[in-house]
Amino acid sequence: MNPYKKAIKALEDCVKDAMENNIDPGLQSEIWRHYQGMKAIDRQLPDEPKFSFKLDALDDAMDNIEITTDGPYAAGTVNIPGGIGEDVISFGDYKSQEYRFD
Repeated sequence: MNPYKKAIKALEDCVKDAMENNIDPGLQSEIWRHYQGMKAIDRQLPDEPKFSFKLDALDDAMDNIEITTDGPYAAGTVNIPGGIGEDVISFGDYKSQEYRFD
């Protein structure tokens, strides 16, 4: 609800209260004038963008997913026979192997 609609609702409540509590007719007229003025202002404002979300399909999908808590969810190490994956990288002599663009 935008501030204009909130003001309209508040003024509407004021109009009702003024009639129910026998407020001076001049004040009732002033409250009514403000109420009508705020409604006129609200009619001139652009419509609020309307957003809607349909989550039924997501709810249905989530109902059909079974998540268990037993077992690892991250990948572990994979051993490949034949020494693959056992490479050693050493940076001890990196200065002697500097790349030179000649």
